[in-house]
Amino acid sequence: MADKRSSVDKDGSPDGVSAFEPESSSWIQSKLKVELKGIERVTEEERLHDTTKFWNACTFWLSANMAVATLNIGSLGGALGLPFWDSFAVILVINVVSNLLPAWTAAFGLTGLRMTTFSRYSFGYWGNLLVVVFSMVATTGWNAINSISGAVVLNALSDGRCPTWAGVIIICTIVWVVCTLGISWIHRLDVFAWIPPLIVWCVAAGTGASQLTGVDNNPSSGADRAAPVLTFMASIFSFAVSWINCAADFNVRMPVNTPRWKIFSATYVGIFVPTVLVQTLGAALYSGTINHPEWKQAYGESGVGGLLKMALEPAGGFGKFLMVLAALSAVPNNIPNNYSFALHAQNFGPWALKIPRVVLVTFGFVAAIVIGCCAAEYFDDTLQTLLSVIGYWTVIHITLVMEEHFMFRGGWKGYDLDAWNDRQYLPFGWAAIAAFAFGFVGAALGMKVAWYVAPIASLIGDSGANIGHELTFAFSAITFPVFRWLEKRYTGR
Repeated sequence: MADKRSSVDKDGSPDGVSAFEPESSSWIQSKLKVELKGIERVTEEERLHDTTKFWNACTFWLSANMAVATLNIGSLGGALGLPFWDSFAVILVINVVSNLLPAWTAAFGLTGLRMTTFSRYSFGYWGNLLVVVFSMVATTGWNAINSISGAVVLNALSDGRCPTWAGVIIICTIVWVVCTLGISWIHRLDVFAWIPPLIVWCVAAGTGASQLTGVDNNPSSGADRAAPVLTFMASIFSFAVSWINCAADFNVRMPVNTPRWKIFSATYVGIFVPTVLVQTLGAALYSGTINHPEWKQAYGESGVGGLLKMALEPAGGFGKFLMVLAALSAVPNNIPNNYSFALHAQNFGPWALKIPRVVLVTFGFVAAIVIGCCAAEYFDDTLQTLLSVIGYWTVIHITLVMEEHFMFRGGWKGYDLDAWNDRQYLPFGWAAIAAFAFGFVGAALGMKVAWYVAPIASLIGDSGANIGHELTFAFSAITFPVFRWLEKRYTGR
């Protein structure tokens, strides 16, 4: 590993430590265990206090993915015209592979750095601003979308008396409270938060089973059949890799000697198991619309909330209680987004480090409410479009981080972790900026969203297919090594 150094910002704060914390901060921290620090690297000494365990990586993601938004993603296959078994095959295969990526990046938390900050080593100090901006957009978008997913359940439960915008405000407010308290409280909550929604999904599968079907009523074949499969694959992939930008953030307080394979395994299980189970249930619930007009009407009026209401109807009053629990599953689902939003924002520069984390969490909370209330009216189109755009950007992010890690750093020993805030040590980011631009050229050629079908995407089937992720990967993966080699040769960094 390169010689380590400590970095001091121009304002004199070592490593960008937030300046002038109030005198009451120590009391707040000691009594309430409120997290006060921002993106500053968590040292080995600091991890001796308030230490988290590797199994927290599993329970955290169990809670985050055992959610109604996951149910919503699973139903998209049916909405695209796919029968249940086709949807199930896509859900299983894509999750087996794609969940490896956030599980791998989760181990970066053992460096004591959050993922957006760690990306400076591959994107450069200035090029990393692209990571910051797109990560903030992604977390805000998911915060809004996940809140809407829970809000439509409350809307269906109340027969429309609880407007979707009101449900969004309720869910976002609960998330804001937990994220304000910080990572210790988050891990305490997530030890148990996955259990209530698991009960909901098990009961819904049982009470709704008689109304579900695996019948294929779609006569299409060839390219017309492949097109919705590819588009659904893109949605499932985007949902899985959306965690890449924050997977490391919740492991920074684990002991430095924690084996990486334990973090990887715990994270993979925590994401894979609930994602496959709940997405499969979502696909199954949508199949109820094939033979039952009342299910189709419920879906048209309240989306997946309507389907869940129909499935739980035989349970009577208990079913209504379970729907409340289903709606509240959006809270742990949204915690990673609202919490990490503040950490993303602090990477803008020394001035951003001086803004307390709580203030930035609050800003993300307000942004999610505004966007969520506006996007609720066009939920289906918003969901598919957001999934695609976030997926394209995330593909570029993970591709460049992996190539830097294996090709230019030679693995974990190639990082000077004390130089995370040293502009003289970190690359500028020309290579990442160029590869980023080329990656989005690939996306522009292969994307398919509600408002645009790209030239190459339009060649597959009558309505086109989303192959933007594949082209984004190809364009960025081929160009980054070339640009990075040139950058190192002429700048030495």
